[in-house]
Amino acid sequence: MPPTILPPDKKPARACGLRRAIFWSLLAATFAVVIGLAIGLGVGLGVKHNNKDKKASLTAAKSSDYYIGGAIDPAYYSRDGAFNGSGLALASQSFGSGEYGELVLYFQHYSGSIRWQRLTPDNGWLGGTASEVVATDAKNSTPLSAVAYSLNGVSKWHLFYIDNSNRLREKINSNSTNIWIEGPLTGENHTVMDADQVGMQACWYGNDYGDADYKHSPLPNQGNSTANTTGSGTDVGMHLWYASDASTFQQLGWRNGDSNWTYQQGWQNKNGHAGLGCYSWGPGTTTYVMMVNSQNTVEVWWKDTNTNTSTSTGHPINQWTNSSVAINNVHPSTSLGYTNAFYAQGKDGWITGYNIDWASENTTINGSFPVNKPGILGTHLSVTTLPDQSGGDSLCVFYQTNGSDVTFATRDLVQGAWTAATLEVPNS
Repeated sequence: MPPTILPPDKKPARACGLRRAIFWSLLAATFAVVIGLAIGLGVGLGVKHNNKDKKASLTAAKSSDYYIGGAIDPAYYSRDGAFNGSGLALASQSFGSGEYGELVLYFQHYSGSIRWQRLTPDNGWLGGTASEVVATDAKNSTPLSAVAYSLNGVSKWHLFYIDNSNRLREKINSNSTNIWIEGPLTGENHTVMDADQVGMQACWYGNDYGDADYKHSPLPNQGNSTANTTGSGTDVGMHLWYASDASTFQQLGWRNGDSNWTYQQGWQNKNGHAGLGCYSWGPGTTTYVMMVNSQNTVEVWWKDTNTNTSTSTGHPINQWTNSSVAINNVHPSTSLGYTNAFYAQGKDGWITGYNIDWASENTTINGSFPVNKPGILGTHLSVTTLPDQSGGDSLCVFYQTNGSDVTFATRDLVQGAWTAATLEVPNS
């Protein structure tokens, strides 16, 4: 009887070189991971939608010093409240009634729109809904700058931002219309550096914000007086600085009555990712601007426009001059701000206030103090001084501590502990 011939062993089915069972198990696991990533990224990306943040997030690993929020990782986009990396700007929108102006905060909502909230007499905040939208075309994390003034009984406020095509935009409103219109800067096609963190700041110059019946926070070296300034002349207007590349700022100017902005000069060897500060609304004829240089050191520049005074080597007239003041090791994307104290963020996230004695070439820093608690690295900030219920005045600093918040920290003008609250930002 012939031996029984057994069939050959059957080789397990394979796919891509793997046993079929193993292949399908790995494929299922991979599919689950892909779905998980898609959901995670989809939640982040679905919140904010425009410009080049996805590209930025790929290069952020090189240096996160110049990125914030969702530009570092899409998971960091806010899902409620304020935009993570929101620009912040304050304006005291006076109506010429002889009282303090109504304080208004401009910010970027997590949806990307630029909105405003106002401070009520009982220290509450109203607004911030879809009914208080100023613009819907802003780029992610745009810096915001607001200037408000009252001239000849008419109050106006200007809001500056960068749109999603990296162009400067200007919106104007007034107490006579209460309607936002495009300002002349919008049509001039000024292109800003294409980056996540960009420096841009507008500053009023001349007598303190206009008409004599406008009250303001105390000015440096003026005690606690809130009467308007009369020693600055009648030449009033605005300066504006913006970063055109990573090391250059362009300076523009506008005088009251002009129909357009005028190019004034370029500033080289500066950090275009950092913010600017300025002081140009007090008595006298000297304007100050604070910038961060390429070594991440704050510089204080001054310019005296008093042509009735003779120029000298130590005190030139009509020429920007670097003072000896220097603040080292600030965060590469620090925001800067000045009202009664000058503020900058350090590399550790702490915001520090500096008391500055303004005196042109003899300008000095006279002490410093930390603000409340650290902010997110690269947070925008906006600062002011407000009257308090005790009859004095308080320093106020607005910034972000967790990315979806707007934190409002306040302290007595002279000394004391900080108190802080988080503004309620509507989701709709």
